[in-house]
Amino acid sequence: MPNPFNLSIFALPAQQLLSGATAAAGVAIVALATGLWLGSAAAAVVAVGATCASIVDTPAPPGHKRIAFLIVILFDSLVTLGIGLSEQNLVAQAGIVAITSFVAAMLTIYGKTMLALCMSMILSMVFAFGVEIGGGAAAVHHALLFFAGAVAYAAFGMGMSHALEARHKQIALTGTLDAFAAYVRAKAALYDSRISVEASHATLIERQVTLMEQVEAARNLLFRHMQAPRERQMAAALIATLDTFEIILSSQTDYWLLRRQFAGQRDSGALLERIRIGVQHTALLIEDIANEIRDGRPSPSLHTLRNEFAAIAEKLQQVAPLESSDGDTEHGAALLELRATLERIGHAIEAVERLQQVIRQSDTAEMVLATIRIEEFLPPRPYRLQLLRRHLRLTSPIFRYALRLTAAMLCAFVIAAALTHYFSHGSWILLTVAVIMRASYSATRQRQKDRLVGNLIGCVLAAVALHLLSDPVLLGLYFASIALAHAYAPVRYLITSTAACVMALLMMHFLSPASGSLLAERLLDTAIGAGIAALFSFVLPYWERQSLPQLTAALLRANRKYARQALKRNPPEQSYRLARKDLFDAGADFAGALRRLAAEPGAGTADMTRLQAFLSANYRMMAQLAALHVLLRMRGRDLDPAVAEAVLTRHRPTLLRLLGAETDTELSVDDADDRPAAADQWQMAAALMQRLQQAESVARQISDLAAGLQIAPLRRGT
Repeated sequence: MPNPFNLSIFALPAQQLLSGATAAAGVAIVALATGLWLGSAAAAVVAVGATCASIVDTPAPPGHKRIAFLIVILFDSLVTLGIGLSEQNLVAQAGIVAITSFVAAMLTIYGKTMLALCMSMILSMVFAFGVEIGGGAAAVHHALLFFAGAVAYAAFGMGMSHALEARHKQIALTGTLDAFAAYVRAKAALYDSRISVEASHATLIERQVTLMEQVEAARNLLFRHMQAPRERQMAAALIATLDTFEIILSSQTDYWLLRRQFAGQRDSGALLERIRIGVQHTALLIEDIANEIRDGRPSPSLHTLRNEFAAIAEKLQQVAPLESSDGDTEHGAALLELRATLERIGHAIEAVERLQQVIRQSDTAEMVLATIRIEEFLPPRPYRLQLLRRHLRLTSPIFRYALRLTAAMLCAFVIAAALTHYFSHGSWILLTVAVIMRASYSATRQRQKDRLVGNLIGCVLAAVALHLLSDPVLLGLYFASIALAHAYAPVRYLITSTAACVMALLMMHFLSPASGSLLAERLLDTAIGAGIAALFSFVLPYWERQSLPQLTAALLRANRKYARQALKRNPPEQSYRLARKDLFDAGADFAGALRRLAAEPGAGTADMTRLQAFLSANYRMMAQLAALHVLLRMRGRDLDPAVAEAVLTRHRPTLLRLLGAETDTELSVDDADDRPAAADQWQMAAALMQRLQQAESVARQISDLAAGLQIAPLRRGT
């Protein structure tokens, strides 16, 4: 996590901290201004509207946020009005529950950011059910106050979005650099013989997935509205970061070979330890560059780091001179691999220095931006209706989730209605169901646990607060709970659940001061809602294993697309970068599915082992292709073009076939001059062939693993 506090349980990225503080400030301003003007009763309703609108106020491009606010204002206000007007009509209210649940769930097809919009819709419905409105003119008045609160917060949120856009971009970039530093630090562990390669590699993959998630969020912010020079520099810095990552990725080579040959040797074994320390120093330098962006303190010169690795290379030459290396033996191959690793680390240091120059010099940043068409790297336009239409079928996991959530919410509504004579706020059962149920079983199960524990803690905290504190202090606690619930929602749901419980109980206290204690009700509602969510998790389920064939095919397809570009001497810059982006995204999607699959019933250990091996092999393939590209780009001038093309042409069809290419079109290659290599080109050609042979070896592992990915049928569900 970037920029954490000291207590790990409260670790919070600066992006979420700023977002939570902004949301709480906006609700507080709207509520307090209304209270001074119209009184506390009206202020409580306006605060509900502002609170529901604040949920979607997350770091996003202003255009996207504007549409989200518009949907929330209109939909939530209509839901509030509809429930108020149909107060005595259970059938009409059930229809509102069904429509709200279905629409909210279907909107999640537009990505994780839509979860906030989904929760805003559900929360507005729950608050409307939780208050005796009175119907008729009173319902209209209540809905207008809600509407006014939502509009007022949206105006505040859009104003803050424009005012803080540069700050949000800065936080997104520094968060990416912090995640990159964590990745580099995990890479250093691969040179530590005390930690198994398998464990280190698994951690490295996790760090890479986290980094790619940060890159995606940063890309969506940094690649828009780049008018100011500083904003253009930050966009260029993200591009330079990805270039540096690629070079460091390319050094992800045969650690098993290096460990076998050098870990137990006194002289050469010490080299691995020195490389580990040097890579850790590289991670520290990347963190220093992030701090330079944050507060302007200049990061150190790379002179010391460059000398550190130069000394390692000199020591290697003393231990094993280049002319004594025999590539036909395992030890000789390990020495060549170690030299290649040091060479790529040297290129990585140059890339880090370029990153440093980009954030300091606008001319360098403009040179980076001039190499690509940046708009092609932005995600598709959100809220596309054709995407919604494509998911209106039973085979769609989102459609099945929408039906499942709707059925669960209707069940919760019926139970709440049956308990209306015993509990005054049975509608909180609906909220519990909505926040627990997710499209995947594993996410639902984790949310169920966090919701139960969080509500228990929140109820205790609220009980103590209501007993000891005055209303002005409780109001401050309400705003603080909004900030915490909002800030921790993307990163630590247990804290969000606790804060949301406190917020909800305090809001009901202000809306209905005479309703008495709601704590026992809240706990029972949570237990009932959690039970309903658990039961309906098995209704029309869509298990992660059902998506594995598509994800596997997508990963292989992305690997082939990237391989076609990496296996060219001079690939078009735009095509190469887009192929690289697609492969990074496909790898992150597959890794995320594996995490969720591990928590599903029926996921066998053997299945998970094969899938993890397949993912690991694909990441090694990614590293091999990156190494090829770096070799051709950095050393291509040392190799005759005809010789290079001849070597590439010889290996390209085999490698693509192993990655799943079947047709002649897929295997087609550029025209090549297949003349024999000249004698003075032998050494460079040998290095290129060795890299291609290693890539083919990994591709063969991928091919074998892909053929064996037969997931056993589920023991439960479909």
